[in-house]
Amino acid sequence: MKRLVVVVPFLLLACGDPEPTPEQVLAAENRAIAAVEAAQNVPPVPVSPEPIARADIESHGLSGAGCVFRKDPGNDDPLALALERGAFVKIEGELHRLAPDAGSASLPVMARSRYDGREYGMILDLAEEEGMQTGAETIDYPGRLELRNGRGQLVFGSNGIVQCGS
Repeated sequence: MKRLVVVVPFLLLACGDPEPTPEQVLAAENRAIAAVEAAQNVPPVPVSPEPIARADIESHGLSGAGCVFRKDPGNDDPLALALERGAFVKIEGELHRLAPDAGSASLPVMARSRYDGREYGMILDLAEEEGMQTGAETIDYPGRLELRNGRGQLVFGSNGIVQCGS
């Protein structure tokens, strides 16, 4: 009887699942990688920047030399400000400050083409060769504003007018 007790565990081990083949191991690893990548591929949540009112500009001391983005030329309140010290956009009533990307292209009047913030990054692109003098110290350019989330996904994009001056 003692011999039977010793032999039974070895018989049970012999009946276990066979070792997976290298192809099965690779397939399982690929499925696991695909599941992780799918979980990380979160779709972007679109945002709608609000016009930055003159009261916001005055109360936060945002006036000075730089560029502003307007969706259409007739609107006085810009959707974005791009200054030497930073850019500003207003989303859901909150004014977001973005730091200038020193490695990005320079725009007229000490503005930059890229700014980075905690929640959003901003790209301001303008056609410098198409600028038109619209005031004593201002030039209007056709341009594009893009906001991207922390994953670099586009959450807002619009063509409009980039007005630069002091």
